[in-house]
Amino acid sequence: MQSEPDITRKTAVTVPCPSCGQSVKWEETSTWRPFCSRRCQLIDLNEWLSDEEENQQKPD
Repeated sequence: MQSEPDITRKTAVTVPCPSCGQSVKWEETSTWRPFCSRRCQLIDLNEWLSDEEENQQKPD
């Protein structure tokens, strides 16, 4: 007799880091999700802030 599959076990979902593309586990213990590290998080923030600043400087 076969036992029922364990449906309580969660499969690890991985997503690519938006900055470098490295695989990141999407779980509560992943501190910088969706980024792989603080460095990648800051790189993305800098790009976002630079884009905002550039848009403000453009004449309409």
